[in-house]
Amino acid sequence: MGVRIRSVFAIVLLGWTAGPYAAAAPVAARMRNVVLHMGYGVELHIDDLRGHFDSSDPAGPSFDDINSYVVALDYARVAMTPASLTNLMNQYVFVGDDAPIKKVAISIEGDELVQSGELKKGVSVPFKMHASVSLAPDGRLRLHPTSMKAAGFVSKRVLDFFGLELEKLVKMKGDHGVTAEGDDLLLEPGRMLPPPHMRGRATKTWIENGRLMLQFGNPAAKGIEPPKPVANYMYYRGGTLRFGKLTMRDADLLLVDADPRDPFDFSPAKYEDQLIAGTSKNTRVHGLIVTMPDANDAAKGEARTSR
Repeated sequence: MGVRIRSVFAIVLLGWTAGPYAAAAPVAARMRNVVLHMGYGVELHIDDLRGHFDSSDPAGPSFDDINSYVVALDYARVAMTPASLTNLMNQYVFVGDDAPIKKVAISIEGDELVQSGELKKGVSVPFKMHASVSLAPDGRLRLHPTSMKAAGFVSKRVLDFFGLELEKLVKMKGDHGVTAEGDDLLLEPGRMLPPPHMRGRATKTWIENGRLMLQFGNPAAKGIEPPKPVANYMYYRGGTLRFGKLTMRDADLLLVDADPRDPFDFSPAKYEDQLIAGTSKNTRVHGLIVTMPDANDAAKGEARTSR
């Protein structure tokens, strides 16, 4: 029977230590049906993820520092809604007074992305662009304009018409993984997302059910399986994993959605609220299974349970 997280964390479990750290082996990771809150109003919908945590810290990755690790992807199938894409561009990618594109709004029509906003070159030029999505040979996401309108004029190459070729206008340093090539925008998914950062080669992209879909790696890649069948979860196995004042060696940690009727809403930056609002159970092999409410419910103090 589950006990409150605070009670369990007061117990020193076999395999857990607060002592000196050894060099950390990678922590294998598996996620299914998770909505990952990445800050800046950005949500990454994870249908399936198989990979591991890489950490430059010999103490191992820490949930308390989302910059302490990179999620290396063997395979992943993820999605973003137009609302999250809009927030990503406005609040994380194109920020600062010198940003070349402002007031971005993104929607989806059929199998194309529709982007509107303002291009800046001395004066602001309002634009609206329909773009197809594909992958460049190096795995970057390519947005290719199929139709454009700027300042009320329609042209096959409207940016040339105004002397605002995108490659010249968007003089980006690529700090957030966005560059230009001719009239195309090239997006590097692993660099343009806020932390926790992910590393992997995109192998497929498409639009489905009003979401931009991305596949990384090979669907045949093997992944770890949770110790019990659950629908929505995050599972970590092996290596050293830290959170709070505790360190788990040979990690065996399963985080389970308390309400499996919808995806597991998880916030890496505010995970402690979900831990405190949840319940946990020790396993006979010294692992830990934590049942958590969704992030939004934990923030409201509402721990929903499955029915």
